[in-house]
Amino acid sequence: MPSTRPSLAACLVLQGSSTPPALDADLRDLVDVVDEVVVYDTADHIAPGSAAFDATLHPAVTVVSGFWAEDRERAKRAALAHVEAEWALCVLPGEKVRADTDELRRLLGEAGDVPAMAVRVDDVVRGTHRSARLLHKDSVLPGAVCRPADGLTEVPSRLLTVEQPVTTTASVPRQRGVFDRV
Repeated sequence: MPSTRPSLAACLVLQGSSTPPALDADLRDLVDVVDEVVVYDTADHIAPGSAAFDATLHPAVTVVSGFWAEDRERAKRAALAHVEAEWALCVLPGEKVRADTDELRRLLGEAGDVPAMAVRVDDVVRGTHRSARLLHKDSVLPGAVCRPADGLTEVPSRLLTVEQPVTTTASVPRQRGVFDRV
């Protein structure tokens, strides 16, 4: 009998001129939570011989070279195009994901036709807030738009939380499209 367990991916966009300091640890942590990790690298951050490069050798990690057009939304969409899982969790480099994976997958399996879900983000600068970070693959089709996070189904914090340290927050450019739309 085939499994009805929904598949889950993490989607990570790398931009800027330097490699995030703990990228290798980020990737290893994400592989423990999801089935696949898609890294959209816009500036050759993952150099052969580096710890980050070694982490990308895990069979669940896919690295895609892309471009940065001063638009995180566009880069996120390009990264999501490479996700094979039913659900994708969008994260920034340096963010830590805490999840009860079995219960989270049960919730996703019962979600029906929900296009996206709001996830609790513990941000040291902006405080705790909800963000549309968990996206169903059908919601990322061209032209698809989901409601703001306040109108979405919420993932209970005990099932999934994203922790955003100050170093991550400082590297996020001030621009449109940072996880507010699908």
